[in-house]
Amino acid sequence: MKATLFNIIWVLKISWSVLLIFFNFNTVLAQEDDMMEDAKIELSFNEDADSKIIVATATNKNDEPIEDLELYFYVKRSFSNLPIGDLFNATDETGTIKVEFPNDLPGDPEGNVTILVKLMDSDLYNDMTLETIKKWGVPSPSPSQFHEKRSLWAAAANAPIPLILIISALIFSIWFIICYIIYILFKIRKIGMVT
Repeated sequence: MKATLFNIIWVLKISWSVLLIFFNFNTVLAQEDDMMEDAKIELSFNEDADSKIIVATATNKNDEPIEDLELYFYVKRSFSNLPIGDLFNATDETGTIKVEFPNDLPGDPEGNVTILVKLMDSDLYNDMTLETIKKWGVPSPSPSQFHEKRSLWAAAANAPIPLILIISALIFSIWFIICYIIYILFKIRKIGMVT
């Protein structure tokens, strides 16, 4: 009796598991996009003698400050965005965040950098990105301004002359040895045909 009751319980558990697998009863509770609103984010830039500060102010559609809204600050680079500021930047009770901009970030030849402020993964507000170009970077020389000298890491046209001579001699000697071996093989073949 005890064994049959145990078997029945196992059969019920297995059948319930199969039902859950095939008929997914999971319900997803999420907020609809209609309920989410757009936040208003205003950027201002303060520049002192030794620091550069980005100030972002977030308000809702009624112009009330948004508290504890996470904003992410980036500088656009060649292959991805470079994060600046803290890992998590949340607005205070007045809806503002202050992030210090690094003084040693390279920009284009004029020193321009593209600053991105992103609002992502908020439960109440839609995702958005603000993009601003500021002349806060360190000017970096353009590729045409490089006068490359002969070095090991340079392109083939600017490789060191002794390196070119040594590699050319090695390649020539290897081909000479290969040709000499082929010549000897033909000579051996001729000797084998004569005898």
